[in-house]
Amino acid sequence: MAAPSSTSAGTSDKLISEIVPDQVLPKVLGTFDLVAVYVFIIFFISGSSIIAGGGWASISMWLAGFVLFLAPAAAAVAELGGMWPAQGGVYIWSYHTMSERLAFLGGFLSWIPVILAGTLTPAAAVAYFSYAFDFQPGLTANIVLQLVLLWACVAFAMRKLTLTQSIARGVFIFYGVLVTAVFVAGIIVATREGGSAVPFSAGESLSFDFSQYGWVFGVVLLYLVGVETPYNMGAEFLKARNATKMALWGSIILAVGYIFGTVGILLSTPADELDAVTGVPRVFDYLDVSGLGRIGAVGVALVSLMAFTIYQSAYSRLVFVSGLERHLPRLFTHLNPRTRNPVTALLLQGVISSILVVVLYSQQSLTTIFLSIQGALTVLWLASGFFFLFPVIIARRKYAERYATEDFWRIPGGTWAATAVAAVGIFGTAMGIYYTFTLPFSADIPKSTWMWNVGSITAGTLIAAVVIYLAGRRSASKLSDDERLLHLAQLELGQA
Repeated sequence: MAAPSSTSAGTSDKLISEIVPDQVLPKVLGTFDLVAVYVFIIFFISGSSIIAGGGWASISMWLAGFVLFLAPAAAAVAELGGMWPAQGGVYIWSYHTMSERLAFLGGFLSWIPVILAGTLTPAAAVAYFSYAFDFQPGLTANIVLQLVLLWACVAFAMRKLTLTQSIARGVFIFYGVLVTAVFVAGIIVATREGGSAVPFSAGESLSFDFSQYGWVFGVVLLYLVGVETPYNMGAEFLKARNATKMALWGSIILAVGYIFGTVGILLSTPADELDAVTGVPRVFDYLDVSGLGRIGAVGVALVSLMAFTIYQSAYSRLVFVSGLERHLPRLFTHLNPRTRNPVTALLLQGVISSILVVVLYSQQSLTTIFLSIQGALTVLWLASGFFFLFPVIIARRKYAERYATEDFWRIPGGTWAATAVAAVGIFGTAMGIYYTFTLPFSADIPKSTWMWNVGSITAGTLIAAVVIYLAGRRSASKLSDDERLLHLAQLELGQA
């Protein structure tokens, strides 16, 4: 098999996808924008509703997730992103430290979440709107509404990134207000009622009992994965060093936000009244302020849809890179001359998600499929973590000279410290995959059904990866470098 194409002499160690995007995509993402993107991609306050089902033990699982996954993952991507500040993130890092085939697999596993998220976010938004406006659509109407919301997000993602930025900044601030309001509402309700709705137990909140609450740990990691995703847009960062600030401040905001959301629910909502999807806005109902819960539901829905739009933009860059590296036909490297967005990639993501919405939600109950997709999403997305955790260990040894001579952020303490940090992340990732696959996210789902659903979705995804790799390489190998980059050269000429 032909090796991936590199550039001309003098840059032969770089992939085309490390050079071309830097020339044709605008640099528009500053520090605040990157922190907002980081939070939008990873932080879904709705996850607090599911995790609160573990009672106060969920706090110990959050802490375990922060220590065993979020911190080492954020440190790993900050180091690799500084060493290779290019479009494509995981693909670029894996290619330079592992192999071309593993780079494709890592990139595919990192990309597939946007497809599964396309089957989750619209479903959750419909649930929020249903609660807010007091209507219960039938199955067909529910699916139609999901598709409408899905394509509204795709259409918005096709606009200029600067427009998305402007709206994202405002929504980011609103998100902070919303999370704080949930926490404060929980405190008010608990104070008024003379105690927490879910009785507090210090021992339970620090139990770290994985045999009983391992499923909570799996869900926790689902809502912490994605730290590598902003690096798919690496060529659009104003400054490479902004990414380090993004990883630091974004991770702190995530930790505080999730704890606030979970505690607010536990303080206000009795265990037998907890709703796994709309639990967050229902917190406001316990304040006995008419309409506040409905307003909160609309707010959460809009924030989720905005976050999904950011998802679409960030992940379409991976499809673009796959086209540049001849894993997909040249069609997927097409950029809109005005917006500089990979339009074909965005359409591909929308079409695949639409098919899955229709197929999956018509098979079993909405709740069972919704949670099963979340389980498969957790397994696949966590697996992509191996492709930026192992590369840290490999890069330290393979590129020792670069570490000695170049100035970029790296995990403090030298090679052994970096290896230890990556090892902690690898251990936490493996734990999350195991508990997710073996323990259902709901006691109402039989273990056999859960493992079949999660296993079949995961297996189908991996089979698709193999088929796409083989077909893509065969098709793209027929094109020369000049042929597949001609339209990008024309794009630059048109701009000139």
